[in-house]
Amino acid sequence: MNTLDFRLDGLKPSDESLGHAYNYPWEKDFQLISQHDVGERSFIIAFDKTATWDYPNKANIVSFDADRDSSRGMFSMHRERHATFAFAQNWLVNRGCPPDALAPVLGGPTPADELSIRVEDRIRRSGERLEVADYRVIDGAETEGWSIAVDSEAKELPVRLFIETLQPDQWTYTVREGAFADHAAADEWLEKRSTPLPEPPEYRRDALRTRAALARSTTSPANAAAVLASAPAAAAVAQPDRGRSL
Repeated sequence: MNTLDFRLDGLKPSDESLGHAYNYPWEKDFQLISQHDVGERSFIIAFDKTATWDYPNKANIVSFDADRDSSRGMFSMHRERHATFAFAQNWLVNRGCPPDALAPVLGGPTPADELSIRVEDRIRRSGERLEVADYRVIDGAETEGWSIAVDSEAKELPVRLFIETLQPDQWTYTVREGAFADHAAADEWLEKRSTPLPEPPEYRRDALRTRAALARSTTSPANAAAVLASAPAAAAVAQPDRGRSL
């Protein structure tokens, strides 16, 4: 099991509120997912093993930004909860962590396909444009989690639904993005699931640009097919009806 160590022995919190915050996240309650250290600063993502003890559907992935000042014998710490690993990465990237520095430690499930990698990378590098409004976590026997977010820079269909589906037998997962006009439309799709997940408009534009570039290119047919395959594709995947979050 991956252990979490904030390395705060002998250090005092820089203010009382931080001291209170640190009293809660005991290391033994967390399983380390990813960590990147820059000098005395640590960017950490961990799984909260006690989350479901509080109430169902509590966000169980936690990002920590721990900054130690050994010369003064003090530390500061900030933390935030998330439903998925990619949004946990995004929060730390926005606080100064390099985007490619937070790979998960060995042992966790891996993306099942290239589209999942691209969608997660979009979340990780999205800055503050995606504001999560609702979510459902993967925990226990659940194999599906999702986040509904508002994309402040989307010109069309700004409400985005990111669905993460775990395949336990293969120890892999997929991530897909859908686009909706409003939160109610995303809720309705989650309840009924009578159509494929609506693809974001920019996926189609990216595919058209890729095809146009290929048409102008002198690339060999084999290489052209590889480039075309890298363009975002529709995500018509069957997903179980896991209900709504509390």
